[in-house]
Amino acid sequence: MKLSNVKIATVSEVQSGTSKTTGKPWASRAVLLSFEDELGENYLSAAVDADVWERLGFEQGQIVDLFLRCRTKRFNNNFLANDIRIVEQPNF
Repeated sequence: MKLSNVKIATVSEVQSGTSKTTGKPWASRAVLLSFEDELGENYLSAAVDADVWERLGFEQGQIVDLFLRCRTKRFNNNFLANDIRIVEQPNF
């Protein structure tokens, strides 16, 4: 999904670790996005892989167009969590 004219409100430091499921290392950032719609100012929290963030070259405070991947994960205990990620432009 493409979002246009979104402000990058805040960007966290890189968080990293090792996946308990796959054993592979990971590194990501949390990004707070700000945008306006018919209800006024709104915010959306998204994650982004650290290497993707570097390639995109975005900085806090910028107004950008970006792509999101949105999905819901279901865990073994039936807990549901939304996974909203900033991604590079998909090749359709």
